[in-house]
Amino acid sequence: MEKYFFMRPFLDLLGQNWFFCRAVSVLIKVSAALIVLFSFATFFQAGKLTFELQPNRILGGVLFEIFFVVAIYAVVHVLLIRARDIDQLAETKYYVLSMVTVLVKMAGEAYAGFVSLIALGGGLFVWFTASKLERVLNPVVHSLFPAVHDDPSFMGGIQFMLVGFVTAAVVLIVCYVVSEALELILRGSTPSAASTRSGMERERQLKSRFG
Repeated sequence: MEKYFFMRPFLDLLGQNWFFCRAVSVLIKVSAALIVLFSFATFFQAGKLTFELQPNRILGGVLFEIFFVVAIYAVVHVLLIRARDIDQLAETKYYVLSMVTVLVKMAGEAYAGFVSLIALGGGLFVWFTASKLERVLNPVVHSLFPAVHDDPSFMGGIQFMLVGFVTAAVVLIVCYVVSEALELILRGSTPSAASTRSGMERERQLKSRFG
């Protein structure tokens, strides 16, 4: 009966380094494609608003569009690079932990790249248009700036930039620290080649001494 069910072969595949890493890599690439698709909604919303602005304020909408496109590109490129890194991870006993170290870095890099660029574009949008950012940022994107009040003034634009830059830097540093901590745990759990060779040498010496 075992041959008529598919979960046993599937679980066996999940237990293999190459399959698990390849599956996660494909999932990341699919996520990158979905991010591009969902970004069109914000892009077209900002474009529609830009055409409705007064001529002396259009530059703010154009600059936001440019920085938004660059921010999406940064996120997608990070995801594709890290997906390739995961797909090329070396064979190891703790392959999931090795993969998590890359995923944590990826999350920090994607967040920092996106938030810092949106902070700059959003601040310029506020300066040139004197409008609230909720007009161009959907609730999902706006939630990435939890400590920012939607202030359409000049100082509100500066606050949006500063909070975005600081938040991006802090998240990036924290993610790198967590990733390196996981790498240290991984190294401590994996015996080095030198210690393995010394252990095998001691074992041979004991066998030759005691027969």
